[in-house]
Amino acid sequence: MVKFITSVSPNRKMSELIIDYPAMITVLERMGISFGFGDQRVRDIAERYKVDIEAFIALLRSFEGSLSQDTYLEKDAIPDLLSFLKSSHRHFKEKQIPGIKELIALFSENIPAKHGQVLISFFDGYIREVEEHFHYEDDDIFPYISDILTDPHPTKFRMSEFEKNHTNIEQKLLDLKNILVKYIPEDITSYYRIEVLKELFSLEQDLIRHSFIEDHLLVPSVKKMEYDIQS
Repeated sequence: MVKFITSVSPNRKMSELIIDYPAMITVLERMGISFGFGDQRVRDIAERYKVDIEAFIALLRSFEGSLSQDTYLEKDAIPDLLSFLKSSHRHFKEKQIPGIKELIALFSENIPAKHGQVLISFFDGYIREVEEHFHYEDDDIFPYISDILTDPHPTKFRMSEFEKNHTNIEQKLLDLKNILVKYIPEDITSYYRIEVLKELFSLEQDLIRHSFIEDHLLVPSVKKMEYDIQS
């Protein structure tokens, strides 16, 4: 069941949605969809880029903020959902997190060493947790889903295990934000403190949406598929 009030529909112009909901740019970027839409509709873009329309609309609605509970996608929509999540992992690991690490290093060069070392050490620890989190999904969960999509067969693993153990890594950013906001002395003013904070808040929002898509699109859809296989 889906409960929402949404502006996203197959016949809505893609350009209008992007103007109204800039966060949707993330969906386009990670699905390899280029700008220059003209008056093309959502349906036209999905057909042009060979993206499942159900998956495309569900992702757009996630970034619009109109999905409020579990959504069950059909089997044919799941590969494009997986592709988006894998692309998001690459973006986090190869662009967003390294960019923040570089900003923290620059900030640390302009503050007392004891504060800089705390920031660098804390963020390095966070990076290790993120890598472990993504490693589990990339190497175990996503391949499992791909396998049962192409060759359904009973296995001991179930998505309920992933659901039970799934942690939201964006929550761990709170301590780092507190260090920057509360504990670095106020007389240490630096352009980089503001830039690090802005990037951390941006990363946090991106990870919140990412977790929502996994928890409320991927998990229920795959659990339904598992149920259908067993029936």
